[in-house]
Amino acid sequence: MRKVEAVLFSSENPLRVGEIAEIIGHTSREVSKAMRKLREEYDRREGAIEIARIGNKYVMQLKEEYLEYGYKMGKKEMSDEVLKTLAIIAYYQPITQSRLREILGSRVYDYVDELRARGFVYGKKAGRTIVLRTTKKFNEYFGIDASKPEEVKKFLEEKAGGEKND
Repeated sequence: MRKVEAVLFSSENPLRVGEIAEIIGHTSREVSKAMRKLREEYDRREGAIEIARIGNKYVMQLKEEYLEYGYKMGKKEMSDEVLKTLAIIAYYQPITQSRLREILGSRVYDYVDELRARGFVYGKKAGRTIVLRTTKKFNEYFGIDASKPEEVKKFLEEKAGGEKND
Protein backbone atom coordinates (compact mmCIF):
# COMPACT_ATOMS: atom_id res chain seq x y z
CA MET A 1 0.00 0.00 0.00
CA ARG A 2 2.82 2.43 0.81
CA LYS A 3 4.56 1.66 -2.49
CA VAL A 4 1.36 2.54 -4.35
CA GLU A 5 1.13 5.74 -2.32
CA ALA A 6 4.76 6.64 -3.13
CA VAL A 7 4.20 6.12 -6.85
CA LEU A 8 1.01 8.21 -6.89
CA PHE A 9 2.67 10.98 -4.89
CA SER A 10 5.65 11.10 -7.24
CA SER A 11 3.79 10.91 -10.53
CA GLU A 12 2.95 14.03 -12.51
CA ASN A 13 0.23 12.15 -14.40
CA PRO A 14 -2.67 9.86 -13.54
CA LEU A 15 -1.69 6.18 -13.70
CA ARG A 16 -3.45 2.91 -14.50
CA VAL A 17 -3.32 0.07 -12.00
CA GLY A 18 -1.22 -1.93 -14.46
CA GLU A 19 1.34 0.86 -14.72
CA ILE A 20 1.66 1.05 -10.94
CA ALA A 21 1.95 -2.74 -10.73
CA GLU A 22 4.81 -2.71 -13.23
CA ILE A 23 6.64 0.05 -11.34
CA ILE A 24 6.45 -1.62 -7.92
CA GLY A 25 6.77 -5.22 -9.10
CA HIS A 26 3.40 -6.49 -7.88
CA THR A 27 0.35 -7.88 -9.65
CA SER A 28 -2.50 -5.66 -10.82
CA ARG A 29 -4.78 -7.50 -8.42
CA GLU A 30 -2.51 -6.66 -5.47
CA VAL A 31 -2.32 -3.02 -6.57
CA SER A 32 -6.12 -2.81 -6.96
CA LYS A 33 -6.57 -4.15 -3.43
CA ALA A 34 -3.95 -1.73 -2.07
CA MET A 35 -5.58 1.14 -3.99
CA ARG A 36 -8.98 0.44 -2.39
CA LYS A 37 -7.45 0.42 1.08
CA LEU A 38 -5.42 3.54 0.38
CA ARG A 39 -8.43 5.46 -0.93
CA GLU A 40 -10.44 4.43 2.13
CA GLU A 41 -7.59 5.58 4.39
CA TYR A 42 -7.44 8.99 2.70
CA ASP A 43 -11.23 9.33 2.94
CA ARG A 44 -11.14 8.55 6.69
CA ARG A 45 -8.36 11.08 7.29
CA GLU A 46 -10.53 13.94 6.07
CA GLY A 47 -7.37 15.76 5.02
CA ALA A 48 -6.63 18.05 2.10
CA ILE A 49 -5.38 15.27 -0.20
CA GLU A 50 -7.42 12.65 -2.00
CA ILE A 51 -6.78 9.80 -4.37
CA ALA A 52 -9.15 10.39 -7.26
CA ARG A 53 -10.16 8.11 -10.07
CA ILE A 54 -10.23 9.68 -13.51
CA GLY A 55 -11.56 7.18 -16.01
CA ASN A 56 -9.42 4.10 -15.45
CA LYS A 57 -6.52 6.01 -13.91
CA TYR A 58 -5.69 7.26 -10.41
CA VAL A 59 -4.08 10.44 -9.20
CA MET A 60 -3.15 11.95 -5.85
CA GLN A 61 -4.39 15.52 -5.72
CA LEU A 62 -5.67 18.31 -3.50
CA LYS A 63 -9.37 18.17 -2.72
CA GLU A 64 -11.34 20.85 -4.51
CA GLU A 65 -11.91 22.96 -1.40
CA TYR A 66 -8.13 23.31 -0.90
CA LEU A 67 -7.11 24.05 -4.49
CA GLU A 68 -6.88 27.82 -3.96
CA TYR A 69 -4.06 27.30 -1.44
CA GLY A 70 -2.17 25.02 -3.78
CA TYR A 71 -2.55 27.54 -6.61
CA LYS A 72 -0.95 30.20 -4.43
CA MET A 73 2.14 28.01 -4.04
CA GLY A 74 2.38 26.54 -7.52
CA LYS A 75 4.02 28.17 -10.47
CA LYS A 76 1.93 29.15 -13.44
CA GLU A 77 2.53 26.78 -16.35
CA MET A 78 0.52 28.66 -18.99
CA SER A 79 -0.33 32.28 -19.59
CA ASP A 80 -3.86 33.53 -18.96
CA GLU A 81 -4.35 33.95 -22.71
CA VAL A 82 -3.42 30.32 -23.41
CA LEU A 83 -5.70 29.10 -20.60
CA LYS A 84 -8.55 31.23 -21.92
CA THR A 85 -8.03 29.74 -25.39
CA LEU A 86 -8.06 26.24 -23.94
CA ALA A 87 -11.24 26.95 -21.97
CA ILE A 88 -13.02 28.22 -25.08
CA ILE A 89 -11.93 25.19 -27.10
CA ALA A 90 -13.03 22.83 -24.30
CA TYR A 91 -16.41 24.53 -23.88
CA TYR A 92 -17.34 24.97 -27.54
CA GLN A 93 -15.67 21.90 -29.04
CA PRO A 94 -15.64 21.04 -31.78
CA ILE A 95 -14.70 24.59 -32.78
CA THR A 96 -12.96 25.78 -35.91
CA GLN A 97 -9.70 27.62 -35.60
CA SER A 98 -11.16 30.38 -37.79
CA ARG A 99 -14.06 30.85 -35.31
CA LEU A 100 -11.56 30.92 -32.45
CA ARG A 101 -9.65 33.65 -34.30
CA GLU A 102 -12.87 35.69 -34.58
CA ILE A 103 -13.33 35.42 -30.80
CA LEU A 104 -9.74 35.95 -29.64
CA GLY A 105 -7.82 37.58 -32.48
CA SER A 106 -4.83 36.57 -34.58
CA ARG A 107 -2.55 35.65 -31.64
CA VAL A 108 -4.78 32.60 -31.18
CA TYR A 109 -2.62 30.66 -33.65
CA ASP A 110 0.35 30.90 -31.26
CA TYR A 111 -1.84 29.82 -28.35
CA VAL A 112 -3.21 26.84 -30.29
CA ASP A 113 0.34 25.84 -31.26
CA GLU A 114 1.32 25.83 -27.58
CA LEU A 115 -1.76 23.81 -26.61
CA ARG A 116 -1.06 21.28 -29.36
CA ALA A 117 2.58 21.01 -28.26
CA ARG A 118 1.40 20.31 -24.70
CA GLY A 119 -0.96 17.64 -26.02
CA PHE A 120 -4.13 19.34 -24.71
CA VAL A 121 -5.81 19.86 -28.10
CA TYR A 122 -5.72 18.32 -31.53
CA GLY A 123 -6.94 19.54 -34.88
CA LYS A 124 -8.36 17.98 -37.97
CA LYS A 125 -8.29 19.75 -41.33
CA ALA A 126 -11.72 20.83 -42.54
CA GLY A 127 -11.49 22.73 -45.80
CA ARG A 128 -9.38 25.84 -45.26
CA THR A 129 -9.56 25.70 -41.47
CA ILE A 130 -8.90 23.24 -38.66
CA VAL A 131 -11.49 21.82 -36.27
CA LEU A 132 -10.14 21.76 -32.71
CA ARG A 133 -11.01 19.42 -29.83
CA THR A 134 -9.49 18.64 -26.45
CA THR A 135 -7.57 15.43 -25.84
CA LYS A 136 -7.69 12.72 -23.21
CA LYS A 137 -4.55 14.29 -21.75
CA PHE A 138 -6.51 17.53 -21.21
CA ASN A 139 -9.14 15.65 -19.19
CA GLU A 140 -6.51 13.85 -17.13
CA TYR A 141 -4.45 16.96 -16.47
CA PHE A 142 -7.43 18.97 -15.25
CA GLY A 143 -9.09 16.05 -13.43
CA ILE A 144 -12.14 15.91 -15.67
CA ASP A 145 -13.77 12.48 -15.65
CA ALA A 146 -15.48 12.81 -19.02
CA SER A 147 -15.26 11.19 -22.41
CA LYS A 148 -17.71 13.32 -24.43
CA PRO A 149 -17.62 17.03 -25.25
CA GLU A 150 -21.04 17.50 -23.60
CA GLU A 151 -19.66 16.08 -20.33
CA VAL A 152 -16.66 18.43 -20.47
CA LYS A 153 -19.01 21.37 -21.11
CA LYS A 154 -21.20 20.36 -18.14
CA PHE A 155 -18.11 20.04 -15.92
CA LEU A 156 -16.93 23.53 -16.92
CA GLU A 157 -20.38 25.02 -16.31
CA GLU A 158 -20.51 23.48 -12.84
CA LYS A 159 -17.02 24.76 -11.99
CA ALA A 160 -17.95 28.24 -13.18
CA GLY A 161 -21.08 28.12 -11.04
CA GLY A 162 -23.28 28.88 -14.00
CA GLU A 163 -25.04 25.62 -14.73
CA LYS A 164 -27.45 26.27 -17.58
CA ASN A 165 -31.08 25.29 -17.53
CA ASP A 166 -31.99 24.59 -21.15
